[in-house]
Amino acid sequence: MLKYSSFHISVSLALAFCAMLASPLASACCPRDGNGSPKAASGLGESFPVATDLAPDAAWQVYEFERDGIRYVQVNDQRGVVRAAVGRIGGTFWVLPIGDDADRVSVPGDSAPSGKIKTIYRSSEVEVLLYQDGTGDRWLVRSSPAV
Repeated sequence: MLKYSSFHISVSLALAFCAMLASPLASACCPRDGNGSPKAASGLGESFPVATDLAPDAAWQVYEFERDGIRYVQVNDQRGVVRAAVGRIGGTFWVLPIGDDADRVSVPGDSAPSGKIKTIYRSSEVEVLLYQDGTGDRWLVRSSPAV
């Protein structure tokens, strides 16, 4: 027969209580898409959101957000100026009316911009392309091509 001291029971209860508190905080902080890519639940539209910068290029900042099953991608420049943001559910994309380049963002179904192309960000689900043609930055946000 096992005997537990009041100390062991207290420690077990304290650990269980801490785990219950930490669980909702962890999921509210950084939802994951199953591929290790963190998605913040808030901060969309901010210059420096409390979210992970996913861009490999230091000239740009790319953030992914998720709330209520809707995913968002936001692009900022290195000064923190919001340039573009797109919402998506599955393969349906739409441009959000925020950012200095909001009127120069394309999504699937729009005509593709022209100019020199640079990939700013690519995950297993979404790709952000920058088109530069001398008249201003233009963006294309679309599903990542199959590898």
